[in-house]
Amino acid sequence: MLQQILAICGSVSIIGGAGAVVYKIIYPALHLGHRVQQLEEHSENDYQRLKGLEEMQKQQSKCLAAMLNHQITGNGIESMKKIRDELLESIIDK
Repeated sequence: MLQQILAICGSVSIIGGAGAVVYKIIYPALHLGHRVQQLEEHSENDYQRLKGLEEMQKQQSKCLAAMLNHQITGNGIESMKKIRDELLESIIDK
């Protein structure tokens, strides 16, 4: 009777130890997958933000070029109006 109880306790101990080892191996892999997913989402968000900033910089460069041309030649008002409208539309959309 005592040997059966000790055998049962030993088997429970072995199964518990094996479960702990499996948990310690599987949990980090699952956690790593979650972290990689978060990093991919952040990377995509950063990429979209950089694209938006690049577009804004292009609009500002067009505006500066139009103002320089106007200062030099004194005309090009229609071009400046068009660029102003594009810049305002870009600002409002953001």
